[in-house]
Amino acid sequence: MNIAVLGASFDPSHNGHLTIAKNVLKLRKIRKVILMPVNIHPFAKKLIQAKHRLAMAKLLEEKNIEVSDLEIKRGKISYTIDTLNELKKLYSKDHFVWIIGEDQIKNFTKWKSWQEIIGKFGLIIISRKGFSHSGDERSEDSRITSFWRFWTSQNDEKHTTFINKKSFKPIDVSSSQIKKMVKEGKSISNLVPKKVEKYIIRNKLYR
Repeated sequence: MNIAVLGASFDPSHNGHLTIAKNVLKLRKIRKVILMPVNIHPFAKKLIQAKHRLAMAKLLEEKNIEVSDLEIKRGKISYTIDTLNELKKLYSKDHFVWIIGEDQIKNFTKWKSWQEIIGKFGLIIISRKGFSHSGDERSEDSRITSFWRFWTSQNDEKHTTFINKKSFKPIDVSSSQIKKMVKEGKSISNLVPKKVEKYIIRNKLYR
């Protein structure tokens, strides 16, 4: 089975995460999407307690969309390559591919073993509003150029799939935006599923 993994802080989970998962499932080769809440962010991003982020991620579960607590159970900083290798060890018959946003391409070459992630597993890149890195090797940014040149060198569609703006309207929602709105007492009902909104209110998060 081909399984796509969406790693994120889920702080909080929102409609953007769910939309990404549903659109990835439209790719004929993908049969399941795993939502993977991070335990400790590799770039020292401050997050609320893992138990809350895991609970909110689980509220997004539906057919062929599951949540894994693998990184949270590990109890330390989790790197994508380590998570993918562990998943492969646990489910050897399945093939795993990692989902990233187009905005992450610029810093992807900073990720641990980034070339192994592409070469051994592969990426699904989701278009993001305000970005246009769709396969351009002529970027003025050397990191973006390095990314696309390496991907091109693999010469195999399995290594990267780009979901462009024509087939998938770019995501225009972020966790930081939601947290700011909650703090300001504004409604977030159009940005998160109702279950997530209720969870945030019930647990008095982001105030």
